[in-house]
Amino acid sequence: ATTKHRTNPCNPFYIVPKRRYVYLPPANFREKKDSDTHKKSSPFISMWFCWGGNQKRNEELMNAFQKSGVGGCDLARSKSALRDLRRGGSSKGKKKKSKSSK
Repeated sequence: ATTKHRTNPCNPFYIVPKRRYVYLPPANFREKKDSDTHKKSSPFISMWFCWGGNQKRNEELMNAFQKSGVGGCDLARSKSALRDLRRGGSSKGKKKKSKSSK
């Protein structure tokens, strides 16, 4: 079946490290400079796009990730949740002020 004919679409979920990953280039990849910090930090945000093939398998994978106790990463179940993480973290414990409470 192609994505064009799917009746029950399944989107990926995302695992995002809370801190920027450190990537070391191969030896002699760059010319040595006074500061080597540019060699060690990633110039881009790291994340993993995960897809189990169907929603049931995605749920199983997300549950397994959460139960694994892997620290240092957030789980985003959708693109909008991913966007929220990138804008400043999870919304746990944060309440939006309602317009009527002014």
